Amino acid sequence: MKYDGEIAGYFELRKCEDGSIEIAYFGLLPQFIGRGLGKHLLTSATQQAWADGANRVWLHTCTLDDPAAMPNYLRRGFHPFKTEQYTIQS
Repeated sequence: MKYDGEIAGYFELRKCEDGSIEIAYFGLLPQFIGRGLGKHLLTSATQQAWADGANRVWLHTCTLDDPAAMPNYLRRGFHPFKTEQYTIQS
């Protein structure tokens, strides 16, 4: 995605053997976060996945994502499927 001629964000789709499409990579460059562009980028990624013939569109998220990520996913129609918790030891 470009904004005023600059690259502002990107997404990458991955087709899966089961006919689903994963939004494998999705993000905005730091200087474009907080401008409301994520909702447009996620909508574009989702629309492209459906246009590519997906029977399901999905993605992963984690606590390292921006706090606005989960509300954006939910507003675009995504629903939590599974929650996992990991402990990292140093």
